[in-house]
Amino acid sequence: MRYFLRLVLITAASVLSLMQACDNNNSRTEPIPKGPVNLNIDLNLPAYMHLANPGTHAYFEGGVKGVIVIHDYDDSWYAFERGCAFQPLSDCSTIWADSINIQLRCGTPTSTGFQPCCSSKFTYGGIPLEGEARQRLANYQIQRSGNALMVYN
Repeated sequence: MRYFLRLVLITAASVLSLMQACDNNNSRTEPIPKGPVNLNIDLNLPAYMHLANPGTHAYFEGGVKGVIVIHDYDDSWYAFERGCAFQPLSDCSTIWADSINIQLRCGTPTSTGFQPCCSSKFTYGGIPLEGEARQRLANYQIQRSGNALMVYN
């Protein structure tokens, strides 16, 4: 029995070290900071009426780098901190919605296109698709009541 327990512990330690070694650029993702957020969004207001339609998004002040609210195509609602999951405090590390490819990207829109900060891309649900980010985007609580959205932490 002791031999079996020792074997399980050695196997578990080996698997953990292999998982850490699989990070192809040996980078560690930083914790994504979250700031205070308390938003009340009235979907009846002209500025936010578009959010009633699935596949839309809006940017808001709050948090550390801002908040993005997403009404996904499956009628789910998400609110994320706009700092990327990879180096969230970098100056260029801001999350933007790419409505054409239906994903979130890290970088800055420019007059000539999009300037990526890193190659991280995420689903509208905040799950990493590709790039350096290894964790989900930091999310805030979101609740809908009629035509009102509350985003908070």
